Amino acid sequence: MKALLDTKALTAALTAFDESLTCATEQKPSADIYRQAEKRAYFAVDLAALTELGARAPEQNFSQRLAGAVADVLQNPDAAIEAGKILKHDRTTTVAKIQVMGLSLVIKRYNRKSLLHGFTRLWRTTRARRSFDAARWLLQHGILTALPLAFIENRSFGALNHGAYYLSLFHPGDNLLRQLNSGAIKNHDFDALLSEFKQLLRLLRRANAAHGDMKISNFIFHSNRLCVLDLDATQPYKRAWQARRAFRKDLARFERNWVGSDFESVVAEFLKNF
Repeated sequence: MKALLDTKALTAALTAFDESLTCATEQKPSADIYRQAEKRAYFAVDLAALTELGARAPEQNFSQRLAGAVADVLQNPDAAIEAGKILKHDRTTTVAKIQVMGLSLVIKRYNRKSLLHGFTRLWRTTRARRSFDAARWLLQHGILTALPLAFIENRSFGALNHGAYYLSLFHPGDNLLRQLNSGAIKNHDFDALLSEFKQLLRLLRRANAAHGDMKISNFIFHSNRLCVLDLDATQPYKRAWQARRAFRKDLARFERNWVGSDFESVVAEFLKNF
């Protein structure tokens, strides 16, 4: 019988590199937030996700060893990025593909554009944490996204944001923009693709939420399943009028993706249902 990962096993693996580590408040079931008092760092680890990955491996103690390996990444995420394969690097984000215990993971560092930009975001929820929360929410509602594993945010005085990282499983397949530009998307069942987008859009509308960046480069269509990426702008809205406005922006941005393509009229007809 496979050994299952539990909170004690993960805590033991994480405290191995820092005795100041303490378990803080629980964010949601199966996602515990830990705090490093001396380093003023907060991070959450999705225990259920690590357990699921561990269950896929034949080794009995794989989950425990995976927890230790994830702890190493959390200890020094910049070193993990430098050792990995850079997928994207610009003023706002650095994304790298890394290998951990034979698994392909993606770690994203959220860069500050400037000192002023950093100051304006000091007290805001980090994009890493929003991505982590949004990914878990989507999966709970049957929407596929890259499996979230952890986030890290560095803060001082408990509030000031000094940088953040997001760790997830690597999802196979090319993004829709590259597939559209290469002509590969013509080989897909486009009705199946639109059906996946229909499920996503209906969920967002019912929940008074929006993705926030509906560029097709933020989606992967692989094995007839749509994978939703780049979730740092995904959020629910307290006021209905704000949700409607954000949702209409999502639809408009999605429609612009297809302008001039063979699918422009099909997408325009599809969006009439929203």
